[in-house]
Amino acid sequence: MRKAFDNQTRFDCRPVFDVRLNLDCRDEIVPILKALQHIYSQPKLRDRILRAVARDVNRTSNAKRGRQGMDYWQILVLAAVRLGCNLDYDKLQDLAEQHRALRQIMGIGDWGQQTTFEWRRIRDNVTLIRQETIQLINQLIVAEGHQLVPEAPDTVRADSFVVETNIHYPTESSLIRDGLRKVLELSVALAAVVGMSGWRQHKHLYKKAKALARRIDRIASRKGSGYQERLKGPYRELLGLVETITAGAEKLRKNRAEFHGHGRRGPRLGRPTQSLPGKNPARFGH
Repeated sequence: MRKAFDNQTRFDCRPVFDVRLNLDCRDEIVPILKALQHIYSQPKLRDRILRAVARDVNRTSNAKRGRQGMDYWQILVLAAVRLGCNLDYDKLQDLAEQHRALRQIMGIGDWGQQTTFEWRRIRDNVTLIRQETIQLINQLIVAEGHQLVPEAPDTVRADSFVVETNIHYPTESSLIRDGLRKVLELSVALAAVVGMSGWRQHKHLYKKAKALARRIDRIASRKGSGYQERLKGPYRELLGLVETITAGAEKLRKNRAEFHGHGRRGPRLGRPTQSLPGKNPARFGH
């Protein structure tokens, strides 16, 4: 016998959305618990996710018969923490039994009989959720995030720092070539979504970038007198190619924003597109 969650107010446990979290803590579990709080506070989103979990959990059983099983909400919380923190079941068991905020998010109080979670019990419940259901939950959460921050799809945050390494010059030409390959792959897929032309020569552009990178590599490896001056020509051409391709990609990005701004929906990004020579098909996600 199972239920979605226990909606009975308890004296020994705060409501899920009132559980206090230390947002100054940088541990990876904190943002996961905060996201779960938001899901719980949105009844439509929460119920849709829990119905998907219930379908998987009750595939071969009746939810109204048998002894009391783990709630669908508890299964969702444990699955989210395990995947988000990349935990094994032993570590997850310890957190489920000792981490007070996690237990309160799961709706478990401090009074009465001690609620324990043996690792096999956790495994047997969490593994009932199918991969397709996890992907559906991911899509629902991403859509909810886009409603909270509509400009999020147009921005990317990255952390970078300089590390002293013994990489031989000119490695940057190889990095530029690899970067152009990915920009071209993404641009071809995005152009198909928004219905823009102008990317039919993407293979030719990539071959040109590869040829310039090879010229730079040959000059740098052979060196000789005045090799640094001889590098300037192909580098100038390569950087000019970069400007051309990135300008087109930026135009695509703006058209995509207008495309979605008018409420039009195109094919989902996520399907493989035609790959560039010598590379696997690109896949796209959120």
